[in-house]
Amino acid sequence: MTMAEKVEIVEVGPRDGLQNLSCFIETRQKVDLIRHLASAGLQDIQVGGFVSPRAIPQFGNIAEVSRTVIESIHGVRFNALVPNVKGAVDALSCGIRHLSFVFSVSEAHNKNNVGKTPEESLQELAAILDLLPSYRGAAVTVDLATTFGCPFIVKVPEERVLLYVQKVHEMGVRRITLCDTVGFGNPRQVQRIATTCLSSFPDVTFRCHFHNTRGLGCANALAAYELGIESFDTAIGGLGGCPFAPGATGNTATEDMAFMFSEMGVETGISIPRLLETVRFLREIIPSVKLESSLARAGLPGAEHKGCSM
Repeated sequence: MTMAEKVEIVEVGPRDGLQNLSCFIETRQKVDLIRHLASAGLQDIQVGGFVSPRAIPQFGNIAEVSRTVIESIHGVRFNALVPNVKGAVDALSCGIRHLSFVFSVSEAHNKNNVGKTPEESLQELAAILDLLPSYRGAAVTVDLATTFGCPFIVKVPEERVLLYVQKVHEMGVRRITLCDTVGFGNPRQVQRIATTCLSSFPDVTFRCHFHNTRGLGCANALAAYELGIESFDTAIGGLGGCPFAPGATGNTATEDMAFMFSEMGVETGISIPRLLETVRFLREIIPSVKLESSLARAGLPGAEHKGCSM
């Protein structure tokens, strides 16, 4: 098949990248981080999660962050993660019009993550879909967590993944993200699931979200890309991890993914030098946190370029 000449990279660092940190990042610093990301060419940025601050304290200032970036940063599509109707209402009330509704295909993980069974989460999704017509331009993407493996049951049957893709599709959703929440996936598994999803649901736009826990983030993305998937979640600096998924570490680094595609001649719309500047800024605001970025560590090819000091 003919592969796409351009891919979409969605930045989830301000949400998935920061949510597991023990240090609280102030509003100004989060906004500055998002501004740096936008200046590097990221056009779709996840600003955070509308969740209980008791569960994830990092998002205690999500409303203020959302309103500030919407008012001050233009030309970017801002999205936010929501796990339920309350989160969706709060996000929409702040001006967010692109919702990422998350639930897990693994019942064990979904109960641990959002306190519901997958079927109960589908009821929340139905209520959110009913809300959308009241907000001009509102849309939802469904993120299917633990598509490639679960920290509690390890292997998730592929037929279970397809079952929930079908259920979401029947509800009218046409944007679905296949998420490797804990980095269990491998390229052949990605190929199997992606092939079936693309052939069975040709009217759905699929995105992939790979954690680099075991070093396979870019390899998995490449496997998905070669089958026709053209949209990927990444996090600046390779930050990430789910507080409700034991063993979940960083996302695939935005700069590593952008570099891979750029070297292949695939357009991303992203300035890699500016991404590396963003990594330096990130290092300044979280100096005690180790970043997992191969490109920032090694630098761009050529003696005139230097990596970020890690």
